[in-house]
Amino acid sequence: MPSNQLELGLWLKSDMLGYMIDEVDSVSLANQQDVVRNERRQSVENRPYGIVEEALYQALFPEGHPYRATVIGSHADIQSIKLEDVKAFARSYYRPNNATLVLAGDFDPAQAKRLVQKYFGPLKAGDPVPPVHVTQPRLTEEKRIEVTDRIELSRLDVAWHTPAVFQPGDAELDIASHVLGGGKSSRLYKTLVYDKQLAQSVQVQQYSLSLGSVFSIEVVARPGKSLDEIQKIVDDAVAELATNPPTPEEMARARAAIETGTLSRLEKVQALADQINYYNQQAGDPNYIGKDLARYQAITPAQVRDVVAQQLKKNARVVVLATPGEQKLAAEVPTPPAPTKAAQGERESMNPDVAWRKTPPHGGKAKAPVLPEGRRLTLANGLTLIHIPNPGLPLVSATLVVRAGQTANPADRPGLSSFTAGMLQQGTQTRTAQQIADEAAALGAAISSGAGRDEARIEASSLKRNFPQTLALMADVALHPAFDAAEIARMQNQRLAALQQ
Repeated sequence: MPSNQLELGLWLKSDMLGYMIDEVDSVSLANQQDVVRNERRQSVENRPYGIVEEALYQALFPEGHPYRATVIGSHADIQSIKLEDVKAFARSYYRPNNATLVLAGDFDPAQAKRLVQKYFGPLKAGDPVPPVHVTQPRLTEEKRIEVTDRIELSRLDVAWHTPAVFQPGDAELDIASHVLGGGKSSRLYKTLVYDKQLAQSVQVQQYSLSLGSVFSIEVVARPGKSLDEIQKIVDDAVAELATNPPTPEEMARARAAIETGTLSRLEKVQALADQINYYNQQAGDPNYIGKDLARYQAITPAQVRDVVAQQLKKNARVVVLATPGEQKLAAEVPTPPAPTKAAQGERESMNPDVAWRKTPPHGGKAKAPVLPEGRRLTLANGLTLIHIPNPGLPLVSATLVVRAGQTANPADRPGLSSFTAGMLQQGTQTRTAQQIADEAAALGAAISSGAGRDEARIEASSLKRNFPQTLALMADVALHPAFDAAEIARMQNQRLAALQQ
């Protein structure tokens, strides 16, 4: 929000935390049940692979475990909620002593502290909320599930229970996820997507969670390709990493990617506030970022190998094979007639009403945005260069914009600008596509290219210390594309599969 509206923002957040329950009755509950059930249809049942992910977690976690269900719940879960359930939940958890407020951005700390005291100070504390303790599930044999969904491309999901966030083994598996599937330089991408062209995409992630994490490998197959063949390659890659440590180059790429990703999340004010809150909630320290990054530097390749061997076992995992077909959903849960009028006494308050709730505060005088002043240069060849300093985080970005977008397409080649821009990363006169990916990963850099309505662009970002090499790599991609015939054919097949997906 604009900085002059800080008071309004705090007024709204205070009302949500302290007085949300005042507006809850049987009428509003029925309305929200209908809304949330529609949201579930959109986010789970009508989203490709939505029910696949739900089946995966239901196989991983037993009945009663908080992670078994999707966050939104099932139709039966949503419809079974009673008015008293909502009130009791709010009374227990929507309390100031169970919340953390992070302010990030342009504000006066002294004024902000006074406003926080004004709007949040009167809210009543609740009973202490006990921490949630559950027994970490243990799988002693492989669970294999087949799911049909309204999808075009089949997908393989393999998942394991792994150590909780910030616990021993969590960081090692984070590095393992980058080695196996962290972008185009990873082992599975090289084999499945690039070399054998069996897969459309590969995603490997250590989902770090407080009650126990999940290590997941997700592979979307190319049309007509076998999930069994893909799984064998996945199994071989995991077994290899459990036997032989990552190479020094793989460790360096993983560390650089993690550092760049962590710092990049701090670039926007909202993301900065979220990250500080995350560290405070999960690690008990809002300034945990230094310790977070340090744990990756301390890990050895042998430790990664040992944790993979210990955690990613064949007899302790869930395998889901998703194929095109008819969805098999739970029986339809009827929607009862919604009440039109709340009964007397349904509403209640957790906090006494206060005078300031009646009138939203007016914002102060809006500040004119102060944008960094760019320095404009023109090279002898006509290229316009604009340099904008942005001190703070040790990150640098560059964008090359060319007037070669959709408007430049020949009438009989409507996708040419987009395809040409996408081909820039697929090899230069001195580098293959894989060499470009490997070099970028080693630098902790991201290089992308694409086209829009009016322009084509190449974008690069990296850690500040590696930006000279990143810019040189970006220049090679922009100036010396090879347009190799085999790469063109590979990208044509990949794009056709993406359209089908």
